Amino acid sequence: MTTTTTPAAYEPTIRESPNRALALTIGTVVLLLGAVGFFAEDMGSFVSTEGAPLGPWNVNPALIVIWVLTGAALIIAGASGRAAARSINLAVGALFVVFGVAGFLVRDTEANYLALNLGDDITHLVAGALLVLTAVGAERRRRR
Repeated sequence: MTTTTTPAAYEPTIRESPNRALALTIGTVVLLLGAVGFFAEDMGSFVSTEGAPLGPWNVNPALIVIWVLTGAALIIAGASGRAAARSINLAVGALFVVFGVAGFLVRDTEANYLALNLGDDITHLVAGALLVLTAVGAERRRRR
């Protein structure tokens, strides 16, 4: 009886995969921002519209939890592989773009449950756009 084996699918390294590298990079930054945010004083209730200043950002406990969870998801996906990184980049990127646009619409209203300010909005839009564009446009197969 002969056995045939199929070669394992090639998984690009972090250096070779823009999705993996960006997921790890942005995931680390967002996770660190979330972790530092736990030390901000006077954040108010979980979904307070006021929040507390954290450099150029304004944070409340709900936004901190979102940052920690999305940062961890990006890091895990980036360490896992190209397909996972691409999927999470697209999902988190879309979420961040929504947060960025929503921040402009709800700022200075009672509907601003994440206490978003201009710094938050710009950060969410830039990170979200980078994640979405990388998920959609990177990882084209190279012809050899």
